[in-house]
Formats: sequence, structure tokens, C-alpha cells
Amino acid sequence: MSNTATMELPASAPANLLVVETSRGPSLDGTRITVYAILDCLKDNQSHELIKEDFLISDEQLNAVLQYIAANREAVERDYDAIVRRSEERRAYSEQVYRARSPFPPDMPLAEKDALLRQELARKQQLSQAQHENDHSA
Repeated sequence: MSNTATMELPASAPANLLVVETSRGPSLDGTRITVYAILDCLKDNQSHELIKEDFLISDEQLNAVLQYIAANREAVERDYDAIVRRSEERRAYSEQVYRARSPFPPDMPLAEKDALLRQELARKQQLSQAQHENDHSA
């Protein structure tokens, strides 16, 4: 987080009551919202208002997450970096699998792929219509 002022908010409820450990990592109690999801938004320089709006959380909940991050900065940053690294590895692997399975060369323009896919769809629709007519004419 580049802006340290982002972290300095008044304490309302103790963070340890609103942020709980789950199988996904530290999360807002009663939600599936992880500290890492909010940290991702903070690193993307999103405003607190936008974060609260996007996640449908209160000032108190956001403050609790910010307090948790401040109190556990080293561990949170380390785990966040590992999550980002793992996500990038999975994305690269998925891209590799997609490219290997794709019938199109990787450098083919999107418009050309679109045209070829539309031709294939039209061909399949014609075959399906012909099959349907044969089934009903017999």
C-alpha cells in the first residue's frame, strides 16, 4: 500500500471481533470477504467509499480490516504476495492450456476467429435443421 494515511482510521470495534480466521484466511465475520480481497482494492488505490460500496460493508467493518492489516502487516503482505503469485501461475497455466486446445493460431486476429466461428455455427445449424427435417419426413 503506497498511501499510509489510508490505514489511519479511528478504531470503533476491536478488529479481532470483526475479522476472523477462516479456511480462506482472515475474513470479515459472517461474510466471505477476505482481508486479501480488500487489500487488493487498497493496492489498486480504490477509495474507502468505493470499497464499502463494492463489498457492501460498513465503516466499522472496513476499519476492522484496516486495523487487522496494520497489526499484522508482515504476515498479511507475505500471504497476499503468495496469493498473487499463485494466481499468476494459474492464469499462465490456463492460458497455455487454452492455447494448446484452441484450433486457432495465437496471433490470429479476433475478427478472423469470430468469422470462422460464425461459419462453423451456421454449418452446424444447417446440419441440425437437415437432420430435423429428415426425422419428420420419415
